[in-house]
Amino acid sequence: MLKPIILIAEDDRVLAKMLETKLKKFEAQFDVIFAADGKEAIDILEKQSVALLVTDLQMPNIDGFRLLGYMNEHHPVVPCLVMSSNNPQETRSQVSEDSVHFFPKPVDADVLGRAIHRVVSREIPRGSLFGISVVSFLKMIAMEQKTCLFDIELPDGTKGRFYFHQGTLFDAVCGGLRAEAAAMALISQKKARFRFKYVPKKKIPRRIMVDLPDLIMEAKRREMGLKPVEMAG
Repeated sequence: MLKPIILIAEDDRVLAKMLETKLKKFEAQFDVIFAADGKEAIDILEKQSVALLVTDLQMPNIDGFRLLGYMNEHHPVVPCLVMSSNNPQETRSQVSEDSVHFFPKPVDADVLGRAIHRVVSREIPRGSLFGISVVSFLKMIAMEQKTCLFDIELPDGTKGRFYFHQGTLFDAVCGGLRAEAAAMALISQKKARFRFKYVPKKKIPRRIMVDLPDLIMEAKRREMGLKPVEMAG
């Protein structure tokens, strides 16, 4: 029987070499191939089926965010594990472990190897790592303190956009909705197509004064049919 193939996207050659060496102890359970960045990873994915993707978030050419967006669109059933150096514990704990699993850098190869084995051997229930939600992407952007335009296309064709500045949500649009109303409409979506764009040179004013965790909590309240609460900006 063919062993599962694991793709690891990591631009740090020293770390990649260390992982390659230490993950050899798991060679009976899975094979590992490496990509130097998101672009190389996508090139591999277009030719090779993989059982799991492990990716850094900060990479040249195509970063981990765009790579995860590509996975969400083209390989939504392939589980993804994320490595990050910008993940203070209090922020990392806000990202649901049910949707994306994070590994702080420098990565403990033994911990990563055991996690990979659990996923490919289906010890983790199917669905717990498959497909990345809008909320998980938003939390990753905030965690990485990223400045970006995050475009979303919903299954019904409706398009929306978030604007983040250094990890803070500044604005959102969704159809005819703006600011907090648009953000909550998009946050409540379970499935969507994602695209990250460079930020335009012109300054985008901040129209959302509510913190992202509070927006997410309120969106969940409304989804459950609970009475909306007034959010302080």
